[in-house]
Amino acid sequence: MNTPRQFWRKLAGSRLLTALSARLICAGLVRESGRFLLRQETRPAGVFHYRLRRGGATVALRHSVQDGATMAEVFHRDDYSPPAELAAALTSPRRVLDLGANIGLFGIYAAQRWPQASIVGYEADPDNADVHEQTIAANGLGARWRLERMAAGARDGQVELAAGRAMGSFVVEPGTDPGVPTIQVPVRDVMGEISAADLVKLDIEGGEWEILGDARFRREPPPVVVLEYHPHLGPDSDPRAAAERALSDAGLRIADIWHRSDGYGMLWAWRPGVEGPQSEPSSGAVGQSI
Repeated sequence: MNTPRQFWRKLAGSRLLTALSARLICAGLVRESGRFLLRQETRPAGVFHYRLRRGGATVALRHSVQDGATMAEVFHRDDYSPPAELAAALTSPRRVLDLGANIGLFGIYAAQRWPQASIVGYEADPDNADVHEQTIAANGLGARWRLERMAAGARDGQVELAAGRAMGSFVVEPGTDPGVPTIQVPVRDVMGEISAADLVKLDIEGGEWEILGDARFRREPPPVVVLEYHPHLGPDSDPRAAAERALSDAGLRIADIWHRSDGYGMLWAWRPGVEGPQSEPSSGAVGQSI
């Protein structure tokens, strides 16, 4: 027979409790917590709008896919909160480039945290882009936030995309069978936009390797990059080392966000001298309201 302590330890490690905790966390991020929690349970089709408790912005979400997990990454785990040595200086970026813009949750984070910034997002998955545009419109931010419905890369052209997978949509490697339906989407060479931006968020499910490996990135990196790297399409068997090497080769300093044993991770990187002489702890709070 299990002791009470063993029972609660077992319960704490159960998938059921983990899933329930995730739902409660996400519901607590929005003002309409009850409705959010009910919809997370029943998984209705469609797009629903919620007001964030922190900052008051409106976000558009789907409950039939993993949009709640993305919201938790941005607004609960604060994955995009700059490290202390950078936060004091990164107070007023004017141009934010969001590559792999998904449904616009990083975009709304950036719009609130840096209210003077213009934001350009790239999102190739049509379903994600539809939701993203609803968030822009719901907050009246069309004058300073634009979405390009295409993939970002180091060349113009077309790629095959395994779409309709929420945050898991990915570019298919030529000559391989992804085992899921795909579509053809346009790709734009964004290297000029990267070098002109003040802050680049790069999360394109393996497409980052083409950009990081381009000579133009090494010659003219942006002042600040927040990168999620992936094993898909990676140059070798160690994505973390490859990402750190590419950023270091571009002359950027690196700070960890998180790393996983399956080859996924996130990093901040910035040019030496971008950080100010003073630093302050980063609370992760999105202080400004739209």
